Amino acid sequence: MKMIFPLICVLAILPWSNATAETVDKFGIWGAIQGQGSFTHADSELRKWQWWMEGQGRWFNNASQQGQSIVRPGIGYQLSDQVSVWLGYAWVRTYPEGQDHTDEHRIWQQLSWNKPYSWGGLATRTRLEQRFLNTGNDAGWRFRQFLKYTYPIFSERIYLSLWDEVFVNMNSTDWGAKSGFGQNRLFTGLGFFVDSKQHYRFELGYINQFVNLESQNNQMDHLISGSLFIRY
Repeated sequence: MKMIFPLICVLAILPWSNATAETVDKFGIWGAIQGQGSFTHADSELRKWQWWMEGQGRWFNNASQQGQSIVRPGIGYQLSDQVSVWLGYAWVRTYPEGQDHTDEHRIWQQLSWNKPYSWGGLATRTRLEQRFLNTGNDAGWRFRQFLKYTYPIFSERIYLSLWDEVFVNMNSTDWGAKSGFGQNRLFTGLGFFVDSKQHYRFELGYINQFVNLESQNNQMDHLISGSLFIRY
């Protein structure tokens, strides 16, 4: 437990160390619904195969402007009780301020690991994305590393949630991606299991998102985040 908080803090702070441009602060609200489960109900022999479906809506400028919509399905295989591998697709529509919207198509691969301990739960997610935008011809490769820590408080149904995710662009593209550090997201909040069987849980908190824009002022987003997780 003594190592978890310092590690998350290092992940959150390290990317900013090379940011020299002026930073612009923005405010918004993000909402998400994520479902995950196995195909056991369809066929007991498929118990190791899993499905993933996620939808997100993001609003900026004090929640007055829609910024992004995301739909992300995927299919996975459980290698063990703690480890699973995933392959999926994502459609992302972005609404840049003062410009026409863009449509992005992603293919993603993921390795997930999670394990409960006496001092809390720990989970990691390593994701590789291939990104295609309608404004260019290049495929953008991006690496994402996610680390999450949870700890029950007050009761077994309420818990502290703390996570960080680092984004690294692996190449530059003709539609604007620049190789190197892209952004960092740090979340702190509370989670609540809605039902006693823990099929439904809701997390509410604050996301600090730092975006490295290189050619212009960097961006710091202060976000209220609410997410519903469904698992069977």
